[in-house]
Amino acid sequence: NVMAHNFPLDLASVEVPSING
Repeated sequence: NVMAHNFPLDLASVEVPSING
């Protein structure tokens, strides 16, 4: 999910999210 780097709790994609985005 593209939003994963914006939302640390992005349940739509299991990757390595960060609030830095």
